[in-house]
Amino acid sequence: STSSEVLEVLAKHGFEAADKLSRMASLEKDNSTYYRSVEYDKGGNVKKVKGMLQYVQPDGIIHHSLNLCATATGRLSSSNPNLQNLPRDGTSRVKEMFESRFGKAGRIIEVDYSALEVVMLAALSGDENLLEQLIKGTDMHCLRLAAKLGEPYEEVLHKAVQNQGHPEHKRYKQMRTDIKPPSFAAQYGASAEGIAYATGVSVEYAKEFLETEARLFPQSIAFRGVVRAEVERTGELPEGLHREQDEVTGAWRIYRRGYWQAPGGARYSFRQWPQWNKELRQRVMDYKDTQIANYWNQGEAFYLMAVAAGRVIRWLLHVNFFANEEFPQGRVCFINNVHDALYLDAHESVYREVALMVKSIMETTPKYMDERLGYNISHVPFPAAAEAGKNMMDKEHVH
Repeated sequence: STSSEVLEVLAKHGFEAADKLSRMASLEKDNSTYYRSVEYDKGGNVKKVKGMLQYVQPDGIIHHSLNLCATATGRLSSSNPNLQNLPRDGTSRVKEMFESRFGKAGRIIEVDYSALEVVMLAALSGDENLLEQLIKGTDMHCLRLAAKLGEPYEEVLHKAVQNQGHPEHKRYKQMRTDIKPPSFAAQYGASAEGIAYATGVSVEYAKEFLETEARLFPQSIAFRGVVRAEVERTGELPEGLHREQDEVTGAWRIYRRGYWQAPGGARYSFRQWPQWNKELRQRVMDYKDTQIANYWNQGEAFYLMAVAAGRVIRWLLHVNFFANEEFPQGRVCFINNVHDALYLDAHESVYREVALMVKSIMETTPKYMDERLGYNISHVPFPAAAEAGKNMMDKEHVH
């Protein structure tokens, strides 16, 4: 395969040609996805138009769609175009295109939860060590690196982050960067083999990493077992038995569907799939470890984000979107949600007040969910950071 995913994996394993092809594919994707490319037939007639800029409306604004019921985890998705899929800062300049509708007098605001899924995992699982590290503001990547190296956390933090003049700073900074991909893969329930494939590390390194993770955060890892036990229990109920016909062979197969219910009432459904069992050395019907590990956590993390967004909109309605004679439609507009972040467009006269109020609303939403929705998560801090700037790329922290 020459898919972008395969090329990226090969590049991580040191294949220089794959790295160059991956970079070229990335540039071509930028052009056809985020700008505008036209495909012609042999007669010179327009055959196909691709790219985000085809969606610019007469008012100079792209009015994309946010879809409520298109993802398994409950998160919003975006289409026409997908404005949740803009390239990250440093890899492309696409975000510079997105400026305020108020022109030079406007600011694009982004308020983002910090490590939302990790914080939600700590809150739901009750992992005391993870809670303690979050409350202390521990650099989790340095903590993992310290555990791997068998060195004190303070020394690793000093070398990797705090003291840029340290003779070993460059090496420790790189090791801190290298430990991030396995961390994210492990968070999604990947096996040692899966981590090795996705990140380019050896299987031995991945196994050691997972062992270290289990020592650091035993309760959050064990909570996956709590979820699995409930899924298996409910899957064994009479209503958990289902059958389906294979699209390729036409054969019928039996599978079970179980669920885990969150404190707020959301029910996360899991189904069995054919999987290879190493111990039995045969294919069996079983639930996927990756879904058991993270599906419900993603869903609960976004549920908090959805409640926060609803509270922000209520506040904006209460203040009438800061409308005045000059701007009767308001001086602030809610423009997007990208997973753990809310985006707004505001006039410079109110942008700071808006950014700080949205940050406050997001940080107090766990308490609201405790009081109104039956949760017990407000004992964990859910920090959010507010930024604003002339465009979506060039932003500064708002204090």
